[in-house]
Amino acid sequence: MKKVTIIISFLCVWNISMADEGMWLINLITQNMAQMEARGIKLTAEDIYSINHSSIKDAVVQLDDGSCTAELISAKGLLLTNHHCGVDAIQMHSTPERNLLKDGFFAKSHKEELSIPGKTALLLVGVEEVTDKILNGMSDKLSNPDFFSKLYNRMDSLASVSTQNGKYYAIVKSMYNHNYFYLFLYERFLDVRLVAAPPSSIGNFGGDVDNWHWPRHTGDFSMFRIYTGSDGKPAPYSTKNIPYVPKRFLNISLNGVKEGDFAMIIGYPATTYRYSSPYEAKQARDVLAPWKNAVWGEFIRIVKEAQAKDAKIKVDYTDKHDMLVNFWQKDTWQAASMFRYGVVEKLQSREDSLKAWVSRMPSSRTKYLSSIPMLNDYYKAYRENKWEEVSGSLSAILSYPVDVGNNINACDELFSAMLAKKNVKKAVKVIKKRIPKIFENYHAEPDVWLYSTALKSLLDNTSDCPSIPMIQAIKNQPQIRQMMPLYAQSFYKRSYFTSPENLKKFLKTPVVDSIVKDPVFMLFQSCHLLYDSLSRTIRPLKSNYERAMQAYTKGLLEMESGKLHYPDANSTMRLTYGKVIGYKPTDGVQYKPFTTLDGIMEKENPNVDVFNIPVKLKTLFQSKDYGRYGVDGTVPVCFLTDNDITGGNSGSPTLDANGNLIGIAFDGNHEAMACDYSFELETQRTIIVDIRYVLFVVDKYAGAKNLIDEMKIL
Repeated sequence: MKKVTIIISFLCVWNISMADEGMWLINLITQNMAQMEARGIKLTAEDIYSINHSSIKDAVVQLDDGSCTAELISAKGLLLTNHHCGVDAIQMHSTPERNLLKDGFFAKSHKEELSIPGKTALLLVGVEEVTDKILNGMSDKLSNPDFFSKLYNRMDSLASVSTQNGKYYAIVKSMYNHNYFYLFLYERFLDVRLVAAPPSSIGNFGGDVDNWHWPRHTGDFSMFRIYTGSDGKPAPYSTKNIPYVPKRFLNISLNGVKEGDFAMIIGYPATTYRYSSPYEAKQARDVLAPWKNAVWGEFIRIVKEAQAKDAKIKVDYTDKHDMLVNFWQKDTWQAASMFRYGVVEKLQSREDSLKAWVSRMPSSRTKYLSSIPMLNDYYKAYRENKWEEVSGSLSAILSYPVDVGNNINACDELFSAMLAKKNVKKAVKVIKKRIPKIFENYHAEPDVWLYSTALKSLLDNTSDCPSIPMIQAIKNQPQIRQMMPLYAQSFYKRSYFTSPENLKKFLKTPVVDSIVKDPVFMLFQSCHLLYDSLSRTIRPLKSNYERAMQAYTKGLLEMESGKLHYPDANSTMRLTYGKVIGYKPTDGVQYKPFTTLDGIMEKENPNVDVFNIPVKLKTLFQSKDYGRYGVDGTVPVCFLTDNDITGGNSGSPTLDANGNLIGIAFDGNHEAMACDYSFELETQRTIIVDIRYVLFVVDKYAGAKNLIDEMKIL
């Protein structure tokens, strides 16, 4: 009797918390309107999402196919997003002599706006449920690998035939772990240019010290512009392109917010695991977080040390540093938050509830129980084989944060030509021209330390692998592992891919024998072989896991069939609604939901780089020259809401009850970092830069009246 009471009690808590959370599919928002109206929204569902007329969804943009969100704020294609979403573009155009990261950048005309090769913007055209088209006729007799191979082929085929002869970018996404499917159509814009960014002392004020923390005082914004061909359609970069004329752009409100006000965020959250099993959460908490804390922590130390020594590395490694710190903090603090809120235990209780629900009608529900041991076995294999640690180490060596692999990949066409014994001279000419670009942001000294750290982690976590001789040979010599930095340095010294001079030597007489004796190349290839071997081993288990999650999630949905559910985030457009509100992080501490320019001045510390304040900003503060952006003798900087967001939402518009732009979402709080697994109503908060601070910086600090004049400011 006691056990049943616990289960029922948990279900009640789960239902209550679910009512205040959610990353809701934009095309199904009609189902949430009654609750949103009770909270104060003045819009209709058609105002938010419509395929028949312009709506707010037409003003929300996905950057780079999923890294961040942005919003259109003018009739000339002007985009607003976070500074940290634009830092790679700002870094691309920065040098120690012209340091846009340090000094900021505000284009005074369209001609001054900077091209960003490879940067894209997706605008949603419409969403259609296609579950029947994907699942109809799928045989349960197929093996799990064959089932998912056929499933993914159907998804890709449907997307391919839905582009209207290339007019649109189409993708089919699964929801609720392959139980439902939706087709998303987008316009994909290929010419996106940098328009404005404040100096890092504003856009990244507080840096990794304040990251994920409240109170926050960061002016986390940057601006881009979408360009099109002369016909208004997506086109590759050209000096003849024109600014995009959007169907809809957001009006900006200077009315501000007060505690309790309605707040809505629309964006592209990347990934959540709200339907996960306790075994998955335990893996993230007990395996991934400790490994990342140790290995990525060392990566960060190496990068920081290199940046402190060299001004060019400080510029070139800004994005690398910020990415490493951001995700290292996220995963390690997520683990702490999981312990704090008993997330694994909550998920275990939900699983126990599922078992109890099945037991009441076993004849029709037993199929859901068979998924549980498969999920457990999958993560048991992960732990026993240290696949988390091995795959993480391999990824670091092959792609990020180690850079030498990029240098090798840049020569891939040459290697293919050499093996085919034709067009070698042509390929050599191409590589010679590329050399300055290949090594433009490459720095051998920190890269070799990153390389040795990742390689040592790989060797420490792999079992014997006789099929890959080089890695096995290193494993057989403990002294190499103990003196890894020295061995790595000798590899780099002898490699063709670690300096322009060495690569030029190879290009004089490019022969296959020279390549296969290159130590960095040999180890790079060995790591690829190990990665492929690991993938082949995991793939069948992965398909078993995916099929088990399909059944497990279906059981959870049926168990709670009397209420609305939202699917896990998967880089598709979502809406979350809530209110402006502070929180109580610990006993005796209560956070208000607002910060101001006064707080920036209070944090100033000339001895700490991330707390330096631009002279002009201090001058504006001292003279109280705030223009129309000031309130009560100061300027609002950031505020808090209880909206439900995650990675990918960075840059998302925060809207008031009338759909006007009031801020830009940019962060969460570390106390509730388990949010990808569990929404914590009392403490989970979204940190938003107030639009009035953004406009104050653009107008009063930068004097960019041309940009202010573009916007519709209420």
